Amino acid sequence: MLASPPRSAEEDSDSGESEPEVMDQPTGPFSDAQRNEVWQVLASQMMEHYEELADVDMLEPNPANRNEALRNARLRPFWIDSKRKEMDGLWRRGCFKLWKRSELLASDRVFGSRFHYNIKRDGATGQITNCKVRLVVMGNRMLEGEDYEDSFTPVPHATSGRIIISIAAAQDLELHSCDLAQAFIQADKLDEGVNRRIFICPPQGTVEDADTVFEVCRPLYGIPSSASALHLTLSRWFKEEGFTTAGFEDSVWVREAGGKYAHLLIVSAHIDDTLMACESLNTLQAFKSEFLTRFEGTNEGEVTTYLGCELIRDRLNRSITFRQVVYARKILQLYRAWDKPTVKTPLEPGVRLSKVDSPDVADPVLHRLYRGITSHLSFLVTMTRCNLAFAYAELSKFVQLPGPEHLKAAER
Repeated sequence: MLASPPRSAEEDSDSGESEPEVMDQPTGPFSDAQRNEVWQVLASQMMEHYEELADVDMLEPNPANRNEALRNARLRPFWIDSKRKEMDGLWRRGCFKLWKRSELLASDRVFGSRFHYNIKRDGATGQITNCKVRLVVMGNRMLEGEDYEDSFTPVPHATSGRIIISIAAAQDLELHSCDLAQAFIQADKLDEGVNRRIFICPPQGTVEDADTVFEVCRPLYGIPSSASALHLTLSRWFKEEGFTTAGFEDSVWVREAGGKYAHLLIVSAHIDDTLMACESLNTLQAFKSEFLTRFEGTNEGEVTTYLGCELIRDRLNRSITFRQVVYARKILQLYRAWDKPTVKTPLEPGVRLSKVDSPDVADPVLHRLYRGITSHLSFLVTMTRCNLAFAYAELSKFVQLPGPEHLKAAER
């Protein structure tokens, strides 16, 4: 649950919270009576979460801009507080230098900037846990080779993450995580020998003087090379600590037992989402202390969610279960399929999708809906629902020009 943030002068008198709408209890979608009884049992168990979700909306969209964020009376105090924390953190870490436009060289370019608003949810219940505001540079106008060099950033394969979690479950390892605060700006400073100076217009509501611009001294969200800079910074630090990369995975590091760490350590970093496994809790705590001394962040303790998936651990039986219940429920509600009849197979038996069913000209509404369904299915297939892989592969063949028959198969 979100804790109440401090009041801000930006909030006006009509910022009171509105009464939340309570979700209706879902009806059983099964046509078969026996299977419908099973559904009723599951639905009654899930109602515990529904009462908790009464004060939030699982489908609450991310605000597109500042005005949309401030129009939401319930979340407005959190957006205001998060924006203040974002700017305070950027100034405290020396991310900017103030310049006047008249002081810039003719070769200097000034890029736009804006605030990005993102709602964070609990992977197990779908509750809103945080409202994050990030200052984003409009890097879409930057030119490769002039404003930045390398934008590629390696991330662990989903399979590699599952392997680490499987090893932790089988060998009863401690499995923890740390959350980096404003991760990109904790990377090493921008190398002026590689990147030319980057200037941005101050975001709306931060500076009154229209002649003032910010020089960006550290990687920020929106700069194409920021993620790469963070990865290089992490890699250098892990190498100094005696870690080596695990095979072909450049974002998974392993340190053999010995020296100041008496046990084997395995660390995975998906941009700023870390996963740490170790046999000894004391050794892991010592490593996390070193890690959080170099990189500012919070100790998240034992892992309960990983890349949006809920992790349920049974240490007695040495098992860890991956679940995407909240994500799957969100998809069903988003495409109004929650109360539709269920089927036993992802694709209708005996039916083959074909380009013959594609229209000559794409229907923009149907096209947008089809692309949305397939993109949401992609994350399910990648993380937990491998049984949908064949159906997803078939649907993906017609993303460019789907027809009514293709959409029917996607909705199935």
